[in-house]
Amino acid sequence: MGNLTYEIIVIGAGPAGSRAARLLAERGFSVLQLEKRDRVGHPVRCAEAVGPRADVERFITLDSSLISTEINGVKVVAPDGQTFEAEMPAIGFVVKRELFDRRLADYAQGAGAELRTEHQAVGLITEQGAVKGVRVKDLESGSEYEVPSRVVVGADGVESLSPRWAGIKKSFRPRDVLSCAQELIEGDNLPADRIEFHLGSEYAPGGYAWVFPKGDGTANVGLGIDGTRTGGRTALEYLDRFIAHRCPGGRRTRLVVGGCEVALGLERLVTDGYLVIGEAAHQNNPFSGGGIINALEAADMAAEAITDALRSGSVSRKALQPYERAWKRSVGKNNDRFYRVAQIFYRLSDEELNHIIERIVRTPGIVVPSGIDPKRMLQAFFRVKPQLLWRFVRSFLG
Repeated sequence: MGNLTYEIIVIGAGPAGSRAARLLAERGFSVLQLEKRDRVGHPVRCAEAVGPRADVERFITLDSSLISTEINGVKVVAPDGQTFEAEMPAIGFVVKRELFDRRLADYAQGAGAELRTEHQAVGLITEQGAVKGVRVKDLESGSEYEVPSRVVVGADGVESLSPRWAGIKKSFRPRDVLSCAQELIEGDNLPADRIEFHLGSEYAPGGYAWVFPKGDGTANVGLGIDGTRTGGRTALEYLDRFIAHRCPGGRRTRLVVGGCEVALGLERLVTDGYLVIGEAAHQNNPFSGGGIINALEAADMAAEAITDALRSGSVSRKALQPYERAWKRSVGKNNDRFYRVAQIFYRLSDEELNHIIERIVRTPGIVVPSGIDPKRMLQAFFRVKPQLLWRFVRSFLG
């Protein structure tokens, strides 16, 4: 198994884990990265829309092999079928997620990190409450072994266990995770370079349905729903209904199911010898569900704190807390606000959503060069339902 002692063990080879592994290996630390699947990035459980491109290129060089299509506009469909459409040149892109994740993992290995696929973390090694390494299962042989380390990074995604083992995360509440289902569809009448969002209880109660183009007459067509508001129907049942409505006759080529967390940020992100990043740390945007850029941002913050801690000789909770503070006063603070706004927006009735889209269509100046003017968007909301104003104010005061 080679070197059985590492300074850092990273659990997970998604964007957060691979970015952190790369940065720490580049700084000369010995890094082991564990991935329970047989290959990085597979299966893809992501709608794959990211943006803007410049934000992503702070972390990875993009080329045509990683991009399915550029996004130059958006279409929002109200429950009654009324639409709001806007041209937004270069607002984002649809990534080839499996190749994207593999590229990030390749960067980490190129920097010196060791990657073990089909090796699953099954527990943490602890001494007097401090994390000292990881217990690992080799899924091919069935054998288990222990790997000591000075720091463990939990980047194990939505189904994460490592932050629970570390004592900084509890089980999700049902409303904290959207049930998601998506098909890759081939067919006519699919968008070429704009993304679609469909609102309302008929297709996506408590969330939204989407159509994200992937080029060559294909698109990711999916939805995320609040399972507490479905009357017992599954995400797959809602997806069948949505595809029959939006893409009748389209050929289904790849089904993806899973969950997307839409929860408040964790109160704690670190403990002695351990920190958590990415979706495992509730770092997705709770309004959109998007998490790739946030995961990469968190990995950079975490790597900085780990570097300073290791060089100082202490990996205590206190030594790792600069990461926690940096996250909470920047992206984390905004995420918690987005969570509170989502709790309001995704509980609006279909009638209220119809009125809001109608008002947005009639409101000039909502679309600006950078995208949507949030001030004018909120003004449209409040004209439809003035009593929302105080609820939004309270959410942003947090």
